[in-house]
Amino acid sequence: MNDEKMISWKKKKKDTKANQQLRLFQENGKVLLQDLIRLCNGQSNPIKTFSANQIIEATNNFSETNHMIRFEFMYKGMLENRLVLIKRATWKLYTSDTLDKIIRDISVSSMVSGHKNFLKLLGCCLEFEHPVLVCEYAERIPLNPEMFLPLQMRIKIAKEIAIAVSYLHTAFSTSMIHMDINPSNIFLDSNGIAKLSGFCLSVSIPEGETFVKVDADRVEGTLDYLEYKYATTGLITEYTDVFSFGVLLQNLFTRKYGDVDCCSVEESLFEEFEDEQNVLNLRISDRLSKIVVEGRIFEILDPKMLESISDDDETEEHEIRRIEALLMLSLRCTGHRGDVPKMTEVAKELKRIEKWIA
Repeated sequence: MNDEKMISWKKKKKDTKANQQLRLFQENGKVLLQDLIRLCNGQSNPIKTFSANQIIEATNNFSETNHMIRFEFMYKGMLENRLVLIKRATWKLYTSDTLDKIIRDISVSSMVSGHKNFLKLLGCCLEFEHPVLVCEYAERIPLNPEMFLPLQMRIKIAKEIAIAVSYLHTAFSTSMIHMDINPSNIFLDSNGIAKLSGFCLSVSIPEGETFVKVDADRVEGTLDYLEYKYATTGLITEYTDVFSFGVLLQNLFTRKYGDVDCCSVEESLFEEFEDEQNVLNLRISDRLSKIVVEGRIFEILDPKMLESISDDDETEEHEIRRIEALLMLSLRCTGHRGDVPKMTEVAKELKRIEKWIA
């Protein structure tokens, strides 16, 4: 191939790529606009768009060195002289509704980006087959045995996420239900402020209604975090998030999954919930409720958290009472103790517990 043909071929290839990116931008932009109108009549924060070339350059073409492994499909990158997180779906996740989920993530993120307790959306790129989100840089909360969070920091995280969920439920003309509250969607910025993210599964409850229903076979989420009514009937209410938040509380203050003391399953547990599907009997909230009744709370508390408590007898007793109050609140959220509270009530109670000084 001579030089002239080579130049012509490269130009044609470049034009084809540019046309494809323009087509994707238009098609994805149309879906995004429709979703924004559906959720908030198009009244949301303006969404900045980045080009595919900017994203590729920022992530070094999504290189492994930029891949934040524990963030699943988030990449660290420099964009416009700013460190950012770039969220991308991978081919392994592609399903018929992958685009809709990513678009919903962008839409809801744009609606809440002005609130300090949500991972801020800086913009998106619509020029890939599946859009890419560009977010402020923050680190996921450390909930693994190698990391350490003192008790007061855990309470602060719980309070700030409760505030974020309350905002979702009350700030808009229709209640927005997160549907995927779990540690993987919670981040901490450099100032230690907790941020909620991950709105792919979020749904809005129609104005004037208290619930919305999805087909039972479309129920999604992490098993332990699924409210019973939602898991069995597909019925979504504000309490669907309250349940998930209750399980989050339990995981913030107890030992992690896989610990034999917290997660051992006894036959009596199956008898207690014999009217539910057997798979639901294995949930952490069910196990915790049983352990609390048996007075075995200390067996399930995170030992690293307990190490941060002062040896002073008076201080230690005070902190243990706070932990007990937190666990009892979590059991109210999961329906194991009294009436299930709304998220606004949960946030108020967490503020009270946080300020509860000996």
